[in-house]
Amino acid sequence: MNTNSQVPSRISRFWPFKSIYYGWAIVTASMLSAAASVPMQGPIMGVFQRPIQDDLGWTSTSISIGFAIGSGMGGLGSVWVGKILDQRGARGVTIISGSIIIGCMVGLASMTQVWHFWGLFGLARGTAAAGAQLATMVALASWFVRKRGRIVGLLGVGQRVGQVIMPIPILTIIVTLGWREAWLALAGFAFLAIVVPSAIYMRRRPEDYGLLPDGQQVQEDISTQSEVSEAAGEELWSLEEAKKTQTLWALIVGQAAVILAVNATNLHITASFIDNGLTQEAAVTATTIYLAVAALSVFGWGLVMEHVHTRLLAVISVSLYFVSMLFAIFANSFLVAVLFSVAYGSALGVWTVVSRMLFANYFGRKSFGTIRGFAAPIMSGVSMIGPIFAGAVRDYTNNYDLAFSIFSIVFIIALVAFAIAKPVSKKTYNP
Repeated sequence: MNTNSQVPSRISRFWPFKSIYYGWAIVTASMLSAAASVPMQGPIMGVFQRPIQDDLGWTSTSISIGFAIGSGMGGLGSVWVGKILDQRGARGVTIISGSIIIGCMVGLASMTQVWHFWGLFGLARGTAAAGAQLATMVALASWFVRKRGRIVGLLGVGQRVGQVIMPIPILTIIVTLGWREAWLALAGFAFLAIVVPSAIYMRRRPEDYGLLPDGQQVQEDISTQSEVSEAAGEELWSLEEAKKTQTLWALIVGQAAVILAVNATNLHITASFIDNGLTQEAAVTATTIYLAVAALSVFGWGLVMEHVHTRLLAVISVSLYFVSMLFAIFANSFLVAVLFSVAYGSALGVWTVVSRMLFANYFGRKSFGTIRGFAAPIMSGVSMIGPIFAGAVRDYTNNYDLAFSIFSIVFIIALVAFAIAKPVSKKTYNP
């Protein structure tokens, strides 16, 4: 870790390590926020899915609609939130987002109608995506440039560890007390892990406090954001400049394709295992395995990203996703489910790193939030199709085989898009 002689007085006095670069406080708050936001994602919602369906009699499509609404709200909200993050920073956004998520979780604990679920889960999921998750990505991209790969890896560890740890305790609470009590427990955890750390530690950019990214020592000849980024080999693109490149649109297509298939798989894979004959305990265990594989691999992939271009990692990820879909179709035993988990978890580990900083590594950190916010509605709009499509396939065919077959083709489309998305440079690019 790079260090500075001291932490400026305007930065949180609750950071106890005064000789350590304050960016690590941002990492700490971001990891906790990532871990507490995972109930709004497919793997954790998948644990709730069958108990809620059994209790309230809802179809898989009904659950999927709430999931899709959240994706759409997150995409639309990102346009507005991204600009705020670039201008004002992540602190206020994460505090407000955490508070909304907590309120929605309390509401989910008392819902009785499917439209309650659509509104509450949709709002919570959208807030997690456009608020808490985007805010931490923008904050970390601002505080780290050269070390961005490992930092994003650590953020991914926070998310994936949360996904690994939560399913078994949640299932235990559901079995012993009920799914409503499980939502209340998650609300308490979200307050402690999102709102409190964000209020104490989150700050906008190091330059606002007389610091530089990565803990570099302040020098007279490297003082502006542009000069710092250039010294790290990073060009800064505006949204208007990026929109003129073929690369931006290829990245949007590739990410939209991946999100479409991954969101649906995350939500429905546990139910698919159960449909194929596994017990609920075995299905949750298999889900936990793929999350564990992702958690164990994500930091290593973050280190790799510091030495190879993000595009290569994107290609590796979608290739592994394609293989995992083949296992998902034939996962009628615990062994095949584990094989799926290894392939899918490995892909997820790579994608966790890639998805967070793909735009930043192509177009720089200055307009990262704005560029991400521009792309989010397009990607989220497409991704809404996946969960609903998979739920409808299940309701009409009693299995998910057709859905996973289609998703394997979707990953091929993503592979082609990332192959097209060649890195661009202002020095050689002619619009």
